[in-house]
Amino acid sequence: MTAHYLSLSDQGGDHPSAGLRSVVFLPTNTGKACQVKCYYHFGRLSGALNIGIRTHFDGDVREIWKQNVTQREQWERVVVTINSTEKFEVVIQGRIFAVDGPSETLAIDDISFSKGCVSASANVCDFESDQCGWNSEEPTEQISWQRMKAGDSGVNGTAPLKDHSLSSTEGHYIWEAQLLFKTQSATQTQWLGNEVKIPTRLQEFQIVFEGTIQSPTGFLALDSFKLSNCGEVEVPVCPVGMFACRTGSCIPNSSVCDYQIDCCDGADEEPQTCSNYTMCNFESNLCGWEQLSSDNADWIRQEGQPSTQPGIPHTDHTTSAHNGSFLYVTANTHSDLEVLAQLGSPVIQKQSLVSPICKVRFWYQLSEGAKLVIFTRTARGGDLRMADYIINHTPNIWEKAEITIEPTAMETLIPFQIILQASVSLGNASFAIDDISITPACTTAEVLLPETTTEHKAATCDFEADACGWYENVPGDGFDWRWSSQSTVPPDYQSQAPPQDHSTNTTEGHFMFALKNSSRFSQIAELRSPRFSQSASGCTMSFWHYNYGRAVGAADMNLVEGENCSTTVIWRTLYDQGDQWLQAVVQLGRLTQPFHFTLTKVSLGVFDGVSALDDIYFENCSLPPPAASCEGRDKFHCRDTKVCIDRLLVCDLVDDCGDGSDEDHCLMDLQCSFENGLCSWTQDTADNFDWARIQGPTPTSKTGPWKDHTLGTVNGHYLYIEASDWNFLDTAVLLSQTFDSTISNEEKPCIFRFYYHMFGQHIYKLSVYKRSSTATKGELLWVKYGEQGNIWLRETLYLTSYQPFQILVEGTVGDDFNGDIAIDDLSFMDCVLYNGELPPTAPTTPSGTSNPTTAHPHNCTVNQFVCRATGHCIDLMNRCDFKDDCSDKSDEFTCVHPMCDFEGGNMYGWYQNIMKISSNVEYDFHWLTGQGSTLHPSEMNHRPTTDHTLGTPQGWYMYADSSNGEFGQIADLMTPVISQTGPQCKLVFWYHMNGVTVGSLQVFSKFGNVTHEVWSQSGSQGNKWRRGEVILGILYNFEIILRAKRGVSYIGDVVVDDIYFENCAPLLIPDRQCTANEFACANKYCVPKDSLCDFKNDCGDASDENPFICRTFEGRCDFEFDFCSWHQWHTDDFDWLLKAGSTLTTGSGPPTDHTLRDTSGHYIYVKPQAPENKARISGPTISRNSKECKIIFYLHMAGNGIGTLNVYQVTNSDQYLLLLNLTGDQGNYWQRRELSLYAKEDFVVMFEGQAGKDVKQLISVDDILFTRECLLASSSGPTEPTPLPPSGSCPHGYLECQNGKCYRPEQSCDFVNDCEDNTDEKECGTSCNFEMGRCGWRNSLADNFDWILGVGSTKNLRPPIDHTLGDENGHFVYLEASSDGLKGDTSHMKSSKWKESRATCKLAFWYYFSAKATGFIRLLVKTERGLTELWNMTGNQGDKWNMAEVPLRKMRNFEVIFEGIRAKDFGGGAAIDDIEFVNCVPGGELPGLCPVVTDYVCKNGKCIESHFICDSKPDCEDESDETDCSDILSMPGACNFNMADTESWEAQCFLEQNMNDDFDWSMGWSSVAEGTGPSSDHSKDGKGRYIYINSAAQMEGDIAILTTNLPYPASLGVCRVRFWYHMYGSRHMGTLKVYTVGESGISLLMWYVNGYQGNTWNYANVVVSNHSPFRVAFAAEVGGDSLTDIALDDISFTPECEVGGPITPQPPTCSPDSFQCQYVYECIPLTWLCDWEPDCVDESDESNCPTKNPSTLPPQDRCGDRQFQCSNEQCLPSLLRCDGVADCPSAEDEFSCPSKLCLNGSLLCEDTRRCVPASQRCNGIVDCIQFQPDESSCTECPSDYCMNGGMCFIEMAGPMCRCKQGWRGNRCNLKEKPFPTVSTTPYHENGSAGIFAGLVAGLILLVIGVAAVSLVVYRRKMCPQKPTEVGYGIMENPVYGGFDGKSEFFMSDAVPGVSVSVYPWLEERQEDLGIKTDTAHSFANPLYVSSAGDVKPTA
Repeated sequence: MTAHYLSLSDQGGDHPSAGLRSVVFLPTNTGKACQVKCYYHFGRLSGALNIGIRTHFDGDVREIWKQNVTQREQWERVVVTINSTEKFEVVIQGRIFAVDGPSETLAIDDISFSKGCVSASANVCDFESDQCGWNSEEPTEQISWQRMKAGDSGVNGTAPLKDHSLSSTEGHYIWEAQLLFKTQSATQTQWLGNEVKIPTRLQEFQIVFEGTIQSPTGFLALDSFKLSNCGEVEVPVCPVGMFACRTGSCIPNSSVCDYQIDCCDGADEEPQTCSNYTMCNFESNLCGWEQLSSDNADWIRQEGQPSTQPGIPHTDHTTSAHNGSFLYVTANTHSDLEVLAQLGSPVIQKQSLVSPICKVRFWYQLSEGAKLVIFTRTARGGDLRMADYIINHTPNIWEKAEITIEPTAMETLIPFQIILQASVSLGNASFAIDDISITPACTTAEVLLPETTTEHKAATCDFEADACGWYENVPGDGFDWRWSSQSTVPPDYQSQAPPQDHSTNTTEGHFMFALKNSSRFSQIAELRSPRFSQSASGCTMSFWHYNYGRAVGAADMNLVEGENCSTTVIWRTLYDQGDQWLQAVVQLGRLTQPFHFTLTKVSLGVFDGVSALDDIYFENCSLPPPAASCEGRDKFHCRDTKVCIDRLLVCDLVDDCGDGSDEDHCLMDLQCSFENGLCSWTQDTADNFDWARIQGPTPTSKTGPWKDHTLGTVNGHYLYIEASDWNFLDTAVLLSQTFDSTISNEEKPCIFRFYYHMFGQHIYKLSVYKRSSTATKGELLWVKYGEQGNIWLRETLYLTSYQPFQILVEGTVGDDFNGDIAIDDLSFMDCVLYNGELPPTAPTTPSGTSNPTTAHPHNCTVNQFVCRATGHCIDLMNRCDFKDDCSDKSDEFTCVHPMCDFEGGNMYGWYQNIMKISSNVEYDFHWLTGQGSTLHPSEMNHRPTTDHTLGTPQGWYMYADSSNGEFGQIADLMTPVISQTGPQCKLVFWYHMNGVTVGSLQVFSKFGNVTHEVWSQSGSQGNKWRRGEVILGILYNFEIILRAKRGVSYIGDVVVDDIYFENCAPLLIPDRQCTANEFACANKYCVPKDSLCDFKNDCGDASDENPFICRTFEGRCDFEFDFCSWHQWHTDDFDWLLKAGSTLTTGSGPPTDHTLRDTSGHYIYVKPQAPENKARISGPTISRNSKECKIIFYLHMAGNGIGTLNVYQVTNSDQYLLLLNLTGDQGNYWQRRELSLYAKEDFVVMFEGQAGKDVKQLISVDDILFTRECLLASSSGPTEPTPLPPSGSCPHGYLECQNGKCYRPEQSCDFVNDCEDNTDEKECGTSCNFEMGRCGWRNSLADNFDWILGVGSTKNLRPPIDHTLGDENGHFVYLEASSDGLKGDTSHMKSSKWKESRATCKLAFWYYFSAKATGFIRLLVKTERGLTELWNMTGNQGDKWNMAEVPLRKMRNFEVIFEGIRAKDFGGGAAIDDIEFVNCVPGGELPGLCPVVTDYVCKNGKCIESHFICDSKPDCEDESDETDCSDILSMPGACNFNMADTESWEAQCFLEQNMNDDFDWSMGWSSVAEGTGPSSDHSKDGKGRYIYINSAAQMEGDIAILTTNLPYPASLGVCRVRFWYHMYGSRHMGTLKVYTVGESGISLLMWYVNGYQGNTWNYANVVVSNHSPFRVAFAAEVGGDSLTDIALDDISFTPECEVGGPITPQPPTCSPDSFQCQYVYECIPLTWLCDWEPDCVDESDESNCPTKNPSTLPPQDRCGDRQFQCSNEQCLPSLLRCDGVADCPSAEDEFSCPSKLCLNGSLLCEDTRRCVPASQRCNGIVDCIQFQPDESSCTECPSDYCMNGGMCFIEMAGPMCRCKQGWRGNRCNLKEKPFPTVSTTPYHENGSAGIFAGLVAGLILLVIGVAAVSLVVYRRKMCPQKPTEVGYGIMENPVYGGFDGKSEFFMSDAVPGVSVSVYPWLEERQEDLGIKTDTAHSFANPLYVSSAGDVKPTA
């Protein structure tokens, strides 16, 4: 291998050097960068390596890179970018100055060019084969470049031993060696060029140069050979960027019109070619170029004769003649200062946005010490933007330059100017320029550049370099300003200079100081600034001054403006200010005329001190930069300057544009500068004095402005109040014109702008009011207190009014002289004058806001909003919903804005509730906009000095001013009505509450007239901004109120800022399908899957929180009733507690919970007793097999001194892993936390709350859940069945009664006393008199207080006696009264879950309310469908026990709940006693009368739930539910796997193996491996098949998934999959899961089981749900070893799965003259309704009936015992009272009787509202206290007792009647009830038409609607049968029963041939037949049943 490089070595000669040049390249303006790259190597020598380019054959090399630092023994890389507008060649020059040895070298290697370098030669050269066209160049020295081999013996010393290309001694490089001869030049170092024309049409030719040396000292050199136009004569088409000469040659466009002929025919410089170029050769004039005055020298135009000054060109470039003209700049030989000269071009402008790049070309000569910088500017006096610079000198040669001038994007079409700035610093240096041309892309513009402030060097001056143009204006009097530093001041005068400057704080730092070196009586030191052209409206000047000494005197800073030199004092300092630098800030404002400053001191011959100036800064003094256009409607584009300004600056009496266009065409009536009087403003006559108009400073010193705001000088006018002439609190009021209502112009609100000045120690107050009547000041809009500094401040107020209004500006006098307040430049914008006067009294404000008027025609209704710009109609609900529905956004214009930072005092739609403020608003507690900069010194700790938005004193916020008002007063800041919000809507705000007596801040949501508190904070929260947050979610038509309440004093304001409504726009449903990582909501909205079931309504329709979707989320608890599966630890110090709403300690906890966002919602919290105490709570045990498991919860930790919340993961081996640690205040809002969980063993998550320093502060947690990936740890699973235990104990699976008997768990809580001693029922929350305990009635742990078991008391709120015993020793439960109880607190007492009740089931109980024992009681029933209120009572019911009887009807799986609510704070005492379930024992009803209409009726009449049929498990005792199930098994996915070997079980069962799982399910017959798997399938004979996963061939965690291949329709809670699973093997058993897979692919876990489940088939009945069509997937995961097989068998689905909803039969319709019973399908005649006799099985025909004759009873003072006195004083036996027959003349004996009918001799007892059986009549015991009817007329028949021919006879129970046929009742007063003919279908002999005819229509509709289930419906035909001695008709279950005409209809012989509707009823009930039955109780209650079984009263 060989390796080469080039080397340069010293072999003699004087400073040997050599150049290496490349081939010629084209110009680089082709769009690609041209770069040359090479490697170089320095030896131990002193030398240099240069890279440059040459553009002309006789031109100099322009250096672009240089290196002269020794690089020790290593190759270094260099990359150089080349820019050239002409053809060029690259020259690499090496030079050796000195070497350490003869063989030291300088080497280069690997030269390459980028693609941007276009050349015909090779662009990469490694010198390995040849020199690649590179040739040695020997201009003056006897050395040359030679190609050498690195390993040659001649190369030694520090020459490279290896080249760079190959890093080898065999590589090559170029070596420079000394030549053998020497020559001398006779051309005086000048190259001479010539051009030889070669004859045309030569076939072949060769050019030979021959040179002859005439003497040994001469030489001849040739260079830069160039052959031009030697090819065949053609006229080629020139490429883009090239110019075609007439001869056919092409030259670059950059060579056209550059004052140099490049075409042989001169076509490139002809006038017609250059007509579009802007050109100047300076032969006659400057062609529009101008000298600029911002420099210190001028350009000189050389003309006529050559200059004799050294360095100036002898000829121009244009003509190359001595009399040609050009411009030049030379150095000043009499000064060492740098000469600076600026030349400005004509104003030019780009042709268009798409025009080419603009370039300026010129020819120049530049000597050493000179420099040229090219700038552009867009405004006179504006900023200069540098385009390029030139520093390479060109000795006596005109060099061409081409500079690109490209404006910024914002200035593309804006006129601009090119500035050529030449600077010359050396004595003989010079710069010359000639022949300037500008390409056609830019043309001259016939406009002037706008004026702007001169950003002179003096604009920012620290005096370190020089005096920045400041100079002594009155020299020569011995008292002058000097530029110096402390170190350079002569020793005699150092005492007059400050010890250090301000900039650097050193003695070397510079400043200006007043030096007195002689004494005269009148000496003036006047420091004058440079002259400035203008300033912008926000311009300020700041500087640091030093004024120290006994006789230092005063100093004035004066503003001198205009041609007449008008002088205004703008700053003054008096006398000694201390030995220090002090800062001064002076407001300049808008100055439109040229101006300068003078700083004047007068000595008077006694000056003694230090007076100095340093660090002058001008800020915001330039006009904004011009722009091509302005973005947004809130911008104004200035006419000439093209500046963009805020629209609020238009017509405000200030020229912000710089051209006055923003003040053109303004309505003079709407603005006033007071230059010519008060304009349209008037002085109020009801104030104390008037505003005064003045020029210059006010008469009182140290207060008031020194100049006006309009002109910014003493010549301008303004208004002010003179405080020295008036008393404290005197006022001067200025009145505006009257303006019209602003409602009709909502898009452009009326705006008031003004400037105010409040400077002085005793400034009090400036206020602005808005009034709608002349009788009052009106509403306070704005107020400012105290001194605001010696500056003019601007204020902008947005005005809104429903009526015409007027503005009042009021100044109030302070308590001393220095309190002058001034105003100036008052202007209104978009306000409409009103042609009329204000009324003397305030008009009524209309409620609401009507649609704005619009000129567009429309057809919108009253329920629609009219878009203003288009007239389009949108629904009113889309107005004010944070979403722009109108194209012009007019629907959101008058609404609250999503973001409000109050900047500029804008309230962004928030408004103050004036109803909360009295007419004397000035002194009321109310909200104000404010700034930290406006704080009065006395308010410094009351509200923040900076806002939250900007963090500056100039930022704005809203504060409730506590300096006004009284303790407890409130101020409301409100939004307009918000129509609707989205599910993610959240209110975020920042608040500041500091001060020892600060009040409170509350947030309310308001719906109509109802408000709800959603957030609160009170007391001082420290001097910092804090975040507040309120979750709003979906709300409709509501307002938000921020309510501040004043504290006990003025120390502390409530402040808010940055109020945001985040994500509040209503949902927009995407037009795409949800991804696999998103949950598809029912409304098709997509939410992240991690948002599922997190207690937030992310979907908007709550479908992501549906309980059927979320049921598998473990540990999910909202704490609304109890702790769910979370439990307290016993090893901690105290417990977590449940709480609703905010705690009694104000501000010590969250105001609402997170779930409901209401004070009634619950959360858990810790309330520590002492610091460092801990409370712990943990959730369910999570399996170690859980993957990607997370816990999500919400926490609230607010307040100083709050403790610590730790969250731990605790494993079974007691290993603790800290997941979260939070200490201290986290903010007063609920925050979401999400923690990842992982462990190698089972674990629990534990929350630990630890007390902090302040034990009153609470740590709260709510809404905890584990994500769906978290699985509960498996239990040990069921054990093998064991033999029956020995005698005396119950078998496995049974429970033992107290009497030794046994019962099954499912027999408890079913109203049946299976144990016979009530063991199975007594703790269920059953009938109870509370004498022996609570009977299973349990308090909820989630309540604020409890139902307490107690006895009577006359001293407390509870009842004095119980109801059972009637004395104070009897027990009852009552609502606990406590000192911390609040009105609205709730308490719940509930029963266990009852399995089933009968249709006649009732709950009777006694309750007690009085004025003393207060409360509110509700009776609730909870089922899987939710809570239902059945009864409620409140208010004073008298000092007595009252009875309630509530029907429960027939229900299944229900709980009974008594809810108590406090009626007032600390209240309670309302009580309940003697709870009794009546007639609740199931049975004794019509067979087939089921709790739920969809129940299946077994053949024996028993009801079972429909989802138990055809589930391979008989639930009917006759197994009728498992017959004929072929239709169920035909559904997709249903399978028993018993198919032939030749059949595919996947195809037969419509199941498919998942392609993305780890392995597949297999078919099995018996155990594959010993010790795991089933030995047989689930069928009875065990000879069938099943499917399973074979764990032996898999690894732990592998998953097999089986999915139904056809989707089921979307459904929630109705579709069920039933199957049998087998999980037997080792204790490391895996997991079986059931999912639904929706359309998007996301899997929703519905059910799972893990761990060992025993060697048996287990049953699963799983509800599967999804909002979209879904498939059902079974996923089995392999456990920890090979003995973890999982098997499935007998999969089936309910028919509801195919329908996608519940299958509910249509109930038959009763005829118009019939009543349909409410809870059973039964019809009775309307005449039987409310006849006090229950005819419906559920007795619903007698419910909700009016009280019988609710009139007042007559006096009962004349008749004896057991008698009733009629109104005519007739005495009747009380037996006749309430018997349904009117015996008194006016029926008074039936007044106020209970609506109940008693038969068979029983009597109605008014006390108990029950029927007393005949057996209890006339037995000597009074059962009915009132009138004692049960012991009346026992021995005689009252007159006319038996009616309608009935006969009376005396029995042991007293008088009885025998009735004639057709009559019945105790007194034969009732007609017998015949069976009505309510069906129009005649009865047929087979009995079937009567029952089914009424069902035909309903069944047909059902069959059509659920065709997929029709086969099931018609195959499941079960007709329950009844004993024939009772007549009845049974309606088959339309879901599972079929109709084939074969069912029989049985009728009693006693009721021949009648047609019946749906359910039959009994003509004669047992009572009517004389059969005596006791009331069926749920268990034997000693209160109601005696030992003999007779019902007797209890003593």
